[in-house]
This record gives sequence, structure tokens and C-alpha cells, in this order.
Amino acid sequence: MKHVKVPIIDVKKYGGKQVAIVNGKIIASGHTLAEVVTLARKQMPRKPLNEISIFSVPPTLSTSALGTTR
Repeated sequence: MKHVKVPIIDVKKYGGKQVAIVNGKIIASGHTLAEVVTLARKQMPRKPLNEISIFSVPPTLSTSALGTTR
């Protein structure tokens, strides 16, 4: 499995969205996968799609999302 360098993602800015990441940098974001892929392809038209990582950012972070309990 290939290692993906993931930056720290600002949940206030990207919460509830999809983000495209290349070389540890967010290159595109949007509400749907199709929107993010389209924007990412415009940003990096020669980059193969299998080298663009796409993640869903949760709308908010809670202690349960982080795996901590009281």
C-alpha cells in the first residue's frame, strides 16, 4: 500500500466537504466527489488520477470521533 502524506485539515474550513490531496497539499475541495475530481483535474491536468487522494472531512470533530471517552 502506498503511503499518502496527509496535511492537517482545517475542519472549520473543510468540514462536510471532500478534499483532493497531492504531495501533502489540498488542491481542491467541494461538496461532491464529482466536483472535487473536476477541480483537481483542472489544477493538475497531467497528474494521473491514481496519484490524487480524495478524503471526506467530517462536518465536526467530537470526542467520540477522536476515539476518546470520559
